[in-house]
Amino acid sequence: MARNMHKFEELTPWEFDREKERASIIYIAAGPVEYHEECNALGIDPCKGYEWCLRAAEITGGIVFPMVPFAPAGARPFCDREKMREHMKDPHYTEYRKTPGLYPGVFSAREVCYPLYMELLETFAIEHKFKLCVFFGSHGPAGQMIKDIVKDHTTGDHSGFTGGYQKIAGDFHGMTVMAVGSLDYNMDIVKEEYARLGIERINHGGMWEAAINYAINPEYFQIDKIDESKYPQHYGNLAEEHFEGCLRPVKSEFKKLTPEFARRIFDITTERFAADVLENYKKVMEKA
Repeated sequence: MARNMHKFEELTPWEFDREKERASIIYIAAGPVEYHEECNALGIDPCKGYEWCLRAAEITGGIVFPMVPFAPAGARPFCDREKMREHMKDPHYTEYRKTPGLYPGVFSAREVCYPLYMELLETFAIEHKFKLCVFFGSHGPAGQMIKDIVKDHTTGDHSGFTGGYQKIAGDFHGMTVMAVGSLDYNMDIVKEEYARLGIERINHGGMWEAAINYAINPEYFQIDKIDESKYPQHYGNLAEEHFEGCLRPVKSEFKKLTPEFARRIFDITTERFAADVLENYKKVMEKA
């Protein structure tokens, strides 16, 4: 089986150095395994970021670190271990909630993720001396935490690069850090398709994420699992159509997913993501 010469773990030390000389870019993708409704494989968050990093690296050069399936629960300041333990005592299947997580997801506390992410950044900046780190937080809180780390542990201007949905870049011990998310490069595509199809709301685990899951592997999207007459539902039966106050996807939107849209959103995201990395890497090298 042929190796992927952008995968960190598949390179020999000599090959690692040659690729880093060609493009001093390290990609990291992080996200938890998490419930995204009955029809989606649990690994969509880490998988989508990792796949986009691999595809972008083919265009930009650089090295992709192995998938990091750990991310914090909740919004800033994120859940601590005490809150995580309290949540673990709650019964499952009884309530659809987003904080600190949805069963059977696996989330980590702030005390775990913050030092882990910081150690990765320190390793690649101080020891490996990469010029650019592209951190794909394909679970929103992961990217937010990277921004916090850059701000907390460096001085100077952290306003960084412009553009994107939740992007920031800052200097971290001589390494520029980009933190990007799942909707940075495709929000317009999602809104356009939702308007065309009459889908009311962009929800967590909805058609847009299912489409990305499908693009990675069609087997990751199992539309038959939304049929509660055949398969038990974790958090109550999905509604057929959107209603006021509905915070979950609905069956009708999943039925509108097409392979063509799945490929389109995945490919456009890859192209825009890679172009942004190349543009920012050029700026970094011009300053070097």
